[in-house]
Amino acid sequence: MTAADRGFCVVAGEGGEVVAASDAQRSQAAVSPVTGDWVLFSEDPGGAAVIDTVLERRTAVVRRDPALTVTKQTLAANVDVVGVLVSLDLPPNAARIERFLVLAADSGAEPLIVLSKGDLLDGPARRRVRDEVSALAPGIDILETSAAEGWGLDELRGLLAPQPAFMAPGLSEAGTPRESSAGRWPRRTFVALGPSGVGKSTLLNALVGTPVLATGGVRGGDGAGRHTTVRRELLLLPGGGVLIDTPGLRSVSLWEADLALDEVFNDIAGRAGDCRFGDCTHRSEPGCAVQQAVAAGELDPARLERYQRLWEELARQSEARAERRRLQSRGRRGTKTRRRTRRRP
Repeated sequence: MTAADRGFCVVAGEGGEVVAASDAQRSQAAVSPVTGDWVLFSEDPGGAAVIDTVLERRTAVVRRDPALTVTKQTLAANVDVVGVLVSLDLPPNAARIERFLVLAADSGAEPLIVLSKGDLLDGPARRRVRDEVSALAPGIDILETSAAEGWGLDELRGLLAPQPAFMAPGLSEAGTPRESSAGRWPRRTFVALGPSGVGKSTLLNALVGTPVLATGGVRGGDGAGRHTTVRRELLLLPGGGVLIDTPGLRSVSLWEADLALDEVFNDIAGRAGDCRFGDCTHRSEPGCAVQQAVAAGELDPARLERYQRLWEELARQSEARAERRRLQSRGRRGTKTRRRTRRRP
């Protein structure tokens, strides 16, 4: 699937691109398709294409639906590299960067920090920002780029270099869905994430070599970006690679990302195992190894506070989902009881 918008999807097949219905009224797919999905589709009696099946995803970028407390929203599927874009025209926002990194790490794909608009700073200033961002992302690669001057683009293209031997998802000889194997798709897929104004579309246009995506600047005064991408769209990169552009994300609420949280904050999670209590919140408990590291100057207390806020957010979501399951189970039991006690006429 190369694009999705309001109940319709653009599907690229052997015969070219087809617009297929994906809304719940017509589609029989158990999962709503998103950009990057492999799907099976057929024609309805009227000749319109309808998606029948969404094949199993290797990876998926998932957040909590901003409109619903206990529902997830998949942003893109089957990606290999999740690029978190950080624009160098504004001071780095530590909390935002860490939140996006947890989203990226939770996808199952390779997270990457992309410093965009690098031409706006000189070398020493870029290094200072890089060091500041690196402290937020232990073990995660950082790539400096400038779409305006073209540097950093070849390195990014290299990350998406074609892989050998490919077997696309589809139907086996027995007529059952066949899954692809990770690493066998010759075009690695890169999805760009970040708020509006960080230069996602500009960077992807530079990678493609032609202005295929609309771009916009930032608002005067507050530096906030203007939304120019309105849907998630997949593009083929000349010479290999697949790019997915996404609209700027105003909010990024995490979804069941406990393991990814510890991965991004591994400097904190690694010390948590030495705490006296297994359920230590690293606030006021005795024998807290994390607080001892803060007192010794080995951990930034502001980073610990951001970690705790994200951890508490995930805990609240987990409780809300559990409460929803309890209410649903209670409702099902009530329905069964009413059916058993209903008298026949």
